[in-house]
Amino acid sequence: MPIDILAHDTRLAGRTPATTSGRISFEVSESTPIADFFTRVLGLAHQHGGIGRLFLMCHGVRVLREDTTALQFCRELISYRNVHLFQSLSGRVDRIILFACHAAEISMTRGGDGDELCRQMARNAQVELIAAREDQTYYREEHCRLFFCEETAIDYGDWEGEVVVYGRDGNVIATFSNPSPWYDERGTIHDPRLEPRPGVWYDSSGTRHAGR
Repeated sequence: MPIDILAHDTRLAGRTPATTSGRISFEVSESTPIADFFTRVLGLAHQHGGIGRLFLMCHGVRVLREDTTALQFCRELISYRNVHLFQSLSGRVDRIILFACHAAEISMTRGGDGDELCRQMARNAQVELIAAREDQTYYREEHCRLFFCEETAIDYGDWEGEVVVYGRDGNVIATFSNPSPWYDERGTIHDPRLEPRPGVWYDSSGTRHAGR
């Protein structure tokens, strides 16, 4: 049965969310070769019969000298130089969700490089990809008793600003502004960070809506 994967680059401060029965979490860092990341993900995909959702938790960064943006993920970052590596995920991953600031930006760089990078990731991996155009706020807390401190896991809360869903061909198939939780016809609540609103959905009062 396909499983979800969460990969956290530890330069994004905070504790990595724990592995659960339906999701495997692991860390990468500035010393992790990006090839090792893909090897691990492909191994997990083989072991579990595929990956439903692949979450990448990291900083979005601007590369001033090249007037471009990238994702601060693994040693080499994720950029135009290595986005072709996502081809190895084709047929093995259904959806990628980027928990990163301005990953899909269209105004920070002259050419809107964040948006184009997301398009290429989706096209190369043949997945639906979800990313935000603006900065995102995340939460973490530290609770201390005497000489022992425990930090809560990173929690991104709700999306902020415009959120974009890219199709497998790299084209935009949906956009949302500050999307809030939605409900299906059975009254089950859904997190818009993980599951974009479908064509028909319900709000908290049970009112039916058509269109995303």
